[in-house]
Amino acid sequence: MTSAALLPAAEATHPSPGRRRGIVAAVILVIAAIVMATSWALYDELHGAVGQRAFWWSLLFAFLPVLPLTALFVWLDRLRPEPAWMLVVALLYGALVATYLSLQLNGWLAGLVGDRTGATPRSAVFVAPWTEEATKALVIFVIVIWRRHDFNAVVAGIVYGGLTGIGFAFTENIVYYGQLFQQVLDSGDGVTKALDAVQRLFVLRGVGAPFVHPMFTLVTGLGVGLAVRYRHIGVRILAPVAGYCGAVMLHMGYNTIASFTTQEGLPAVYVALLVPTLLTLVTVALVARRYESRVIAARLTDYSTFGWLNAEHVPYIVSWQGRRQARRHVKPYGKAERRRLKTFQRAGVDLGLLRDRLVRGVEGARSLPRERALIASMRELRGRVVLPDAAEPGTEQMSSAGSSW
Repeated sequence: MTSAALLPAAEATHPSPGRRRGIVAAVILVIAAIVMATSWALYDELHGAVGQRAFWWSLLFAFLPVLPLTALFVWLDRLRPEPAWMLVVALLYGALVATYLSLQLNGWLAGLVGDRTGATPRSAVFVAPWTEEATKALVIFVIVIWRRHDFNAVVAGIVYGGLTGIGFAFTENIVYYGQLFQQVLDSGDGVTKALDAVQRLFVLRGVGAPFVHPMFTLVTGLGVGLAVRYRHIGVRILAPVAGYCGAVMLHMGYNTIASFTTQEGLPAVYVALLVPTLLTLVTVALVARRYESRVIAARLTDYSTFGWLNAEHVPYIVSWQGRRQARRHVKPYGKAERRRLKTFQRAGVDLGLLRDRLVRGVEGARSLPRERALIASMRELRGRVVLPDAAEPGTEQMSSAGSSW
């Protein structure tokens, strides 16, 4: 059976644009309701331990690492950016829903293991890592299930995991900073000494180790991304489990260090253990992104073989140097041309990723209409977009070929 014979049935499985907009609007309304409910629940949970003055100071200190860390993950995701609103959802989920669920689960399970009067190293090491990594990971699984036919595999898993961890760390730091600030005030010391105490804690948590929660959760995201990439059922089951267990082990190790190492010994442990772990995971993320760009380039070569794409245009779609060169070249042509180039590059990346999923059997006949739409978009834009090897749009001749299937 040819791909054309599958077209009507496959198209029927995709909702119309109007229906998709309705689904997205309903999802956003549900998310807004969840954000409001969890915000109020967190306030009700914490307002007794953190006073109003303590809250605003802790909010300021906790927010300082958020922007640079978020920018790093957005930069990592720039080849094929995930929808901005979904990145915001991951950040908010980590800051609100995951934090609130973790507070409830940690308190309940800590009581079961005998910590009746508050958190101890026992619950910090053996309870918190399992509950917190599970609540943070939940949003990654939800996103993958909802967008399983349009999920950018490994890099997207890393980005969603990292952003969720950033949100979680933000709220957790508000709690730690706020409680410390309030305790110093309640002891009779003034605001100055309270701020000094928070500043010392900020140096440890906000400057020395702001990356720990993103680092933990991106390991889960890495496992989920690998599962999405492969068709084998064993990989699809074991990769997320291994990612989650890896995140828990890292979390347990960090909490053990924080619980049993003196302040004098923390710098040595930090340099010996945390920094190498961070560098290893950064290297894994960069290698995953580089591998992804090479895979896309290889898959786009299939289309250039059949005349649907010029082979010399592939670097302008995939490679970082080529993309920058193309955007610098098109800058004098105005905003409309820059937008056209961006659309051309995005369509090329999407086509390469889809082709890879088709070749590996992860996608089937239902994705053929989207493939044809992307091919049509590339063919239409190829004759109009301005690239460094073409002085004016429309100067190159198009060639045609039959289906590669």
